[in-house]
Amino acid sequence: MHGMRITLSIPDAVAYRFQAVVPPRQRSRLVTRLLEATLSRHEDALAAACRAANRDKALDREIDDWQAFDDAEAAV
Repeated sequence: MHGMRITLSIPDAVAYRFQAVVPPRQRSRLVTRLLEATLSRHEDALAAACRAANRDKALDREIDDWQAFDDAEAAV
């Protein structure tokens, strides 16, 4: 597997447990799986927040008001 090498700072106690429990040749794979799962949850939450904002009629009106203001300013 080719990839980017990165350096992370984690608490000593977590690092020691990680090294004690996860064999050396499996560490990158485990971290990748954990990151993928966490990133997917964050991306799903962000997408849900965007969908909710897109359904917000009050926010839609406020955006229209600001856009009208910007359009008026540009015409000056």
